[in-house]
Amino acid sequence: MRISPVDLPSLRERLSELADRVCEIWETSGLTDDAGDVPPLLRDALAQWVDRLDHLQLGVRKPGVGNIELDALGEQGLRLLTDLARQATRINQPALATEIEQLCLPFALWIGRNGGEIRDLAPVVRALKDLVDRPARPQVKAQLFACCCELVDAASPTCQEHRDGDAHQAWRLLLLNRAIVATHSQNPDLMTAAFDAVAEHLPHDAQQFFTERMEQMAATDYPAQVRDLVRHYFLVHTQRSQLH
Repeated sequence: MRISPVDLPSLRERLSELADRVCEIWETSGLTDDAGDVPPLLRDALAQWVDRLDHLQLGVRKPGVGNIELDALGEQGLRLLTDLARQATRINQPALATEIEQLCLPFALWIGRNGGEIRDLAPVVRALKDLVDRPARPQVKAQLFACCCELVDAASPTCQEHRDGDAHQAWRLLLLNRAIVATHSQNPDLMTAAFDAVAEHLPHDAQQFFTERMEQMAATDYPAQVRDLVRHYFLVHTQRSQLH
């Protein structure tokens, strides 16, 4: 598993490469009449989007100044990436669509690191989920945990509101995935922080989550301190459920 560098020149190059591949395949797919000029237009729009990010990065901004524009650009870019991924799916290139979707994660981290808010977590969580499921050394999972924490910090407060909405569902999945990554990291400190957040913010999910982690302990050879910590949270939340 490899976490993409959060570096605008590298991301620009990778995005350009993927967009070009979509356009090349689209041109020979026989779908050009149906799709109009959508893939080339998306490619151009994404290139202009990165140019605007670069302009903001190079500009001298006081804290809080220009963040509204950055928030809006972040939302626009994630939407464009999602649209490009859909075009890749449409031309029967699911692997290419996945590669495009995965760019949502480093771009979202870039937005957060430059002081912006992430208004739409859904495409970012989809990109994150792919990395959560991939096998990797505990040290790499610890790095991914740090990325999850950045996303939590950069998420718009509206993501936590309206508990029956899509925005809150993405926030919920972010917290759960972060806790899964913490377990994979085998770091008790990271696990405690992530588990406490699940218990505090997602009380209705806690029992099932810790039950699933206990099942994972039985299926995989984890260190004793990891097993003990998961068992502690499992027992606490099972007992709470029984009390209610």
